[in-house]
Amino acid sequence: MGDLSKVTRWMDVLVDLMGPPVNVLLLLVGIQIYRDGGSVGWPVGASVLLLISLYTVGRRFARRRKRAATSATSASSSA
Repeated sequence: MGDLSKVTRWMDVLVDLMGPPVNVLLLLVGIQIYRDGGSVGWPVGASVLLLISLYTVGRRFARRRKRAATSATSASSSA
């Protein structure tokens, strides 16, 4: 089946990257519910979830950039 850790790593990235689009849809539905007379908690809760998922994606890519910069620095110093 190949390298299982590579598969789980890609699945983890996929789940993280699917968070913001799903939360944007949830926010749009929450705003529509609020406009139709529903609770203000729907758009507020969706906004919080969107911010959390954006923070998670930002941390993931910051970690990758740091790792890429470290490996590029070590490759140039060893050459």
